Formats: sequence, C-alpha cells, structure tokens
Amino acid sequence: MQAILYCDRQTDCIPAEDCPEALLPFCNIPLLEHLLHYIEQKGFQNAVLLAADDRVKAFLDTISLQMPVQFARSLASLHAHVPTLLLRRLCLPEWDMTEFFSLCQGGAVRLYHADGTPAYAELHPQGSVLLEPEQTAMLKTSVFRHVTTPGEYREIQQKLLHSRKFLHSRIGEGVRIGEHCMIDHSTIIGHDCRIGNHVHLERCVLGDGVQIGADAILKDCVICRKALIDQDTRLDHAVIPEKSVIHAENHKAQERHPVYLPEDGICEGLPRWNTAATALNAGAAMTALGNIAIGYSQEQTRSFAIAAASGAVSQGASIWFAGQCSLAQLIHVSATADCEAILWIQGERLLPFSSDGFPLGEAQSRRLREALESGISQQITAAGNFYHAENFLLLWEQECRRILPPFMHDITISCANAGLRHTAQRLFMGGTGERITLSLSEDGTRISAFSSETGMIRHEQLILISLFSFWELKQPLLLPEDFHPEAEAFAKSIHAEICRLQPEFLKAFQKQAVCIDGIKLFAHVLRGLHFTGMTLKQAVSQLPDLCTVQHELVTSLTRQNIEHLRRENTDTRVSILMPPHSKLVKLRVHADSVEAAAEMCTFWEKKLHLAESEQS
Repeated sequence: MQAILYCDRQTDCIPAEDCPEALLPFCNIPLLEHLLHYIEQKGFQNAVLLAADDRVKAFLDTISLQMPVQFARSLASLHAHVPTLLLRRLCLPEWDMTEFFSLCQGGAVRLYHADGTPAYAELHPQGSVLLEPEQTAMLKTSVFRHVTTPGEYREIQQKLLHSRKFLHSRIGEGVRIGEHCMIDHSTIIGHDCRIGNHVHLERCVLGDGVQIGADAILKDCVICRKALIDQDTRLDHAVIPEKSVIHAENHKAQERHPVYLPEDGICEGLPRWNTAATALNAGAAMTALGNIAIGYSQEQTRSFAIAAASGAVSQGASIWFAGQCSLAQLIHVSATADCEAILWIQGERLLPFSSDGFPLGEAQSRRLREALESGISQQITAAGNFYHAENFLLLWEQECRRILPPFMHDITISCANAGLRHTAQRLFMGGTGERITLSLSEDGTRISAFSSETGMIRHEQLILISLFSFWELKQPLLLPEDFHPEAEAFAKSIHAEICRLQPEFLKAFQKQAVCIDGIKLFAHVLRGLHFTGMTLKQAVSQLPDLCTVQHELVTSLTRQNIEHLRRENTDTRVSILMPPHSKLVKLRVHADSVEAAAEMCTFWEKKLHLAESEQS
C-alpha cells in the first residue's frame, strides 16, 4: 500500500505567517515526521509528497526512514499501482489497517468521519486513476485528527504527552529557564526559548524562539514563534501571533484585534479563525464597496452567510442572498443584480471579490481594511434591503441549458460542493455514449475531464476546445492576458478568433463565462463537439502541446523588488504576480509539457530566493 500526502497547505490553526502545515510542530516534532513514521510502522510500501517546497525537502534529510519517499508536483502523473491512501490534508493518525484494506477491494472512496464531516482522505484500489471518487465511506474505527483552532492544537499536544512517548520532546533544545519558575507537565516549550525568573506557565504551547519576561503568568496560551512577552504580563487563553510584542500594560492581549486581510480571505481578531461575529463584521465592512451578493459552498456554513448578510443590511446596503452556490454562479448573480462586490463563503473562509469575480484591487482592499478596523458593524444605521437571489440561479441554469446540444455522452460529476454537483447532474444527465467524468472545483470556476478513451483533459485544454462552439456562433473567445500564448496560433489554425481581455470587453467576458464557470465551459465543449461531429479524443488530438503551472511561495521581497524582477524578465512564458496586502508571490509558467513548466518554475523559485538573500 502507498500513501500520497499533500504538503502545499499553510497552517490555519494558529496565526503564523509562514509555517507549512507539514512542519507544524507537535511536542517539537513536525506533523509530517509523526505521519511518515506512523505509516512506515503500518507497513506502507512508499510515500509520495505532493507540492512539497524546499523547506519540506530539506527537513526530510534530517529524519531516518526505511520507506522510500518520492516527490511529485501534481496528481496528473500518478496512478494507484498498489492500493493507495490519498491524504488531501495532513493529520495525526490512529488507523485500523484492516478497515482500510477492506475498503480498497472495491472502487475508489472518499472517507468521512462517523459524525459526517470529511476526513480529507481517499482510498483508491490497485490500478485505478487518482480521480476524485464518486463513492463515500464512513470510518468506524480509524481517526484522522486535523487541527483547526489554537485550542485543539494545545489540547492534542497535551494528549500526546500523556502517552509518555513524547515526554522527552516536551522541552526543545537550547532552552534557558530562569530561577523559581513554575512550569507544569502539560506545557510544551519550543527550541531556543528564553524564560525569565518567577515565570508561571500552565497548559501552554510556546513556539521556537519565544521570550517571556520575569514574573509573567500564562495559562492555556498558544504563543507563536519569536513572540516577546514582557515582564509582569498576565495572559489567559490568549493566542499571540508570531513576532508579536506584548507589553505588561496590554495585559488583555487576547482581546486585541489586529486585522488580517490575507489573500485567502477575511480573518480578523485573535484567535485567527472565523466566527459568526467575524462574519457579521465582514458583511458590514463589505458595504464600503457597495451592494453585495452573498453565497456559500456548504450547508453547514449557512449561519456564516446569514451573519454576513445581517451585518451588511445593518449598514443600509442592498444584499442579494444566493444561498448555497458556487463562486461562478455568484458572479452571474452579481452581474444580473448589478452588485459592486461579492462575498463567497467557502468552508470557514470569508472570501471577498470584486463584482467580476477577480480579487480585490489595491483601492478596494484598502477601503475594506479601513472598514474592518473601524468596527463598522457596531455603528448600526438604517436597515437596507435583503433580496433572495435563488431565481437568478435558475436563470443561470436556463442559460446553460440553451448552450447544451442533444446528449451523446454519459457524464458523471465529481464536486465537493453538493449544491453545484446536483445542479450539474441535472444539466448533464441523459447521455448514453462515451463515459466522461467531470471534476469541478468547489467554487465552480475550474473543471477537468477524464475518459478511458481520451485520458485526462485539463482545464485550459477544454477552454481551447470551446473555440469550436464560438467559431460556429461567429464570436471571438475572450481570454485573460495570462492564458497560454499559444492559444492564438491554435485559433488561427481552425479559423477562429481569440481576443485578450481588455476593460471594454469585461461584460462580454462575464457573459461568455468559460474562464470563470466550469459548467458553462463544458456546455460549450459539448456544443463544439456536436457542431463539428468530432469525438472528444479527436478534438484533443488537434490541440497544441501546452501546459500552465501556477506556484505560490511566501517571500520577504517588497513589491518594488517584484516589479523590478518583472521588468527584467523578458520571457513571455513566465509571469510574476504579488497580490495586494499579501506576502505571497504567484508564479505562472507556460510551457509545452508539465515537466518543462515545472523545470522553469523551479528556476524562477531559485531566482526569487537569490533575490531575497541579496536583499537581506
């Protein structure tokens, strides 16, 4: 049996700016080390780490494993040659291997906990393709323990200490503890910490490099790495972000409300995860951008969406509430209802967008940040208007039906968003020909397809196939500026037309929607195949060899440094983007194969790291 582990996730259980989930320490042992040793003991034949960055690769050199560990950038090149456990999120495991092997005898299954929550794990039988499975299974005895809050992070570490196996790693290396300190046996102290005299610590977790002044008293706290706690400070159930400085006069540090507007959503306050109160304030703050459309991806986050809508209505705004939908559908609602902004709730993340579905611009981000800081939800004004937008979703579905030709394919849908999956099943049901499996992203914007005759067809390949539909409609296909540069050459070869997105084409781009709506895109693909009389395999065979890889990395470079690198870069196949108010750099590389794109991506990663070292 083999294990495939995703390693591209940043930790979201504590307010750490640059800590991969794989290296998140539990009793001073990184999560990935816990997991790899565990699966080795359980008899796994090998492990594959997906999207592991240089820090994870360097860490693997420091641990001893008998089991081989390989690296891969994506699932596209992997197959389940032996029964395979795919973990889409790392965890602290307690597994029953007998239960696993019994599940591996049939088709691929997505695993759920006994309470119905996703385990972010899949089992694939030997010889299968690693597509998102249609079947589900409920785990009875196996446990995938994920950590989502600082409280869970602290409590799980204390449970590990009770096993006594990890007592030796309770206090890290290079720690200096002053005189007359009281530190209980449930407190974990990271490497190179400095603790002053007469310090009292109960049930706390201290990251690497934390400094605590004399006479401080901390109970049930999570202090992230390199934070400084001044002498005489009193903290109870506090979560202190990394590199913070807490002075004694701020003895209620856990009540401070620094504002975060990272690229992955609105997270404000300590601790750093979303609550109904955060959603209320976020909805109110969004009204600084104008009237907004609100929707959510999962039924269990409906309360977040209602809270956000309530906050927005309290500020006098007009709200269009779409209910459970995809981001692609919400963009359609925004355009139909003439909204100025979108708030889409994916899981527990509150994701703000411009009305066109693109990330907020500099000015919009600044206005939203200022509104969040002002605590606008507490300044109740005249009530606004609350509109239900479900009818707009029905109009969207009717538009999709008008595009679809008579069915000639047997189509199955894989999507984590249950509402979108059911809609797609209604739209595409009824075919009896070639069987095609569609994998839709949870936000509905991206799609890929697989059939036994054609193999895997990527999102950008499907966009090019949709050209046949627009050629028959005598319309140019509108593509973003960063789409693969070979698209125009292919369009010319089939006598079709492509236009790159300009401000004056924005409404037409939203109406076509093929680049922001996976279902509309595939409807145009089917329409193009019907019009030309081609099979999917024949259409794919006409496409040029092209591949786009996007990679994100955290950087200490300034926006000016990034702009300088961008001006120096004359290679049109590579684009560098640094979103507003973010320390992330997005590398987008165009090539004719995954291998070539990955190689170029690695070259530019090294170039960015070199620029960082020169700057420091």
